[in-house]
Amino acid sequence: MKGLKLGVSGARGIVGASLTPDVVVRLAAAYAAGRRGRPILVGGDTRPTGPMVRHALLAGLTASGCSVLDCGICPTPSVLYAASRRRTGGGVLVTASHNPIEWNALKFVNEEGFFLGAAEGAEMIRRFREEEPAYVPYDRVGTVATGPDVEAEHLDGILRLPWIDAARVAKREWKVVLDGCGGAGARLARELLARLGCAVEPLHCEPSGAFPRPPEPKPENLTDLSAEVRRSGADAGFALDPDGDRLALVTGEGRPLSEERTVSIAIDFVLARDPGPVVVNLSTTRCAEDLAARYGVPFHRTPVGEAHVAEGMRRHEAVVGGEGNGGAMVAALHPMRDAAVGMAIVLQAMTDADRGLEEIDASLPSYVLLKKVLPAETLDEGALVASLGRRFGEGSEDRRDGVRLAWERGWIHARPSNTEPVVRVLAEAATREAAEELQRAVIEVLAR
Repeated sequence: MKGLKLGVSGARGIVGASLTPDVVVRLAAAYAAGRRGRPILVGGDTRPTGPMVRHALLAGLTASGCSVLDCGICPTPSVLYAASRRRTGGGVLVTASHNPIEWNALKFVNEEGFFLGAAEGAEMIRRFREEEPAYVPYDRVGTVATGPDVEAEHLDGILRLPWIDAARVAKREWKVVLDGCGGAGARLARELLARLGCAVEPLHCEPSGAFPRPPEPKPENLTDLSAEVRRSGADAGFALDPDGDRLALVTGEGRPLSEERTVSIAIDFVLARDPGPVVVNLSTTRCAEDLAARYGVPFHRTPVGEAHVAEGMRRHEAVVGGEGNGGAMVAALHPMRDAAVGMAIVLQAMTDADRGLEEIDASLPSYVLLKKVLPAETLDEGALVASLGRRFGEGSEDRRDGVRLAWERGWIHARPSNTEPVVRVLAEAATREAAEELQRAVIEVLAR
């Protein structure tokens, strides 16, 4: 199974190489063994390989005695929210999220609507690697039926949030451009924006799965959206990833914001209305930490991965959190990365403050965060800590997920990816010069 990535983000691989029908069937059987025969929600994004992977998944689940409620193409957070509200055995998403189109993946959800935690995920992986599938006889094979309208439930949940005033937002008649990346999130996003009274210019909103831009919603991938915002005179631009859990923003001036800004805006908005603990991952901007200090609330970091952040939010009873990749997580709805709730928050924030995104962005603490991806499978943490300690002095150290070192001047985080065979290197400081110096020092060590 070389090239198959197994971990907190599920099982990811290149279709036809590491992710094949027999692998999918066995993964489904390993997951089903922990579901005690209860029905499973299944959804997924628009990738062309989705039907093949989905059929293998359905075969593995039903052959293992689990019936399936098939929700079709839908955003990942819609399935998580639905699983949290009904008595099922959980759910499985057929999506590789931000990965390139040759990839696909399975994301496994428990009965509470959260991705499998470390212990439960490890046990599932052990069964996959070490045990033969426990298929049931013909008279206990599960069935497949049409699932609930998870998008409608999700939309209603967002609009019921106590600090989203749809009628007030609608009076502003905001004009927005929506870049759906040909993925699964555009339909729900367009309906939400319509319910919030927005005039919407759709861009790449057909569910083609062709991904007209790189699927990760980073500033350098949003040139079409920025140009359309400027051309149309829109107040803002929203960019989704293929499965609708990440959101990036473009200001009315056509300037793409760092994907880190999504979670920072959400934290500031929620804490102003419902102060409480904040949880983000180790790779998220220091702005989140500053905002928690501004409101006088506890602040916590977790390893990277939505499952880790969601578990941290529950443990610390956090009201808001997320990941700096564009994933805002709001406990009042469900602790999950959710592009749709991010859009609602941004529009409500613009309405309440009577300001555009440029002004909202300027009101938040600002840092320069640089992100680099290096092809590698492993990381020599000891060598990195020793080298950076000699160069920058002793800093606070966290080795829960790769290695994170922080000083007054800034911080670095180097970690093997959960989703790709790469090492991710992040460096943040108050100035670009300082951030580049930190990043360069890390890369020099990893290149030896």
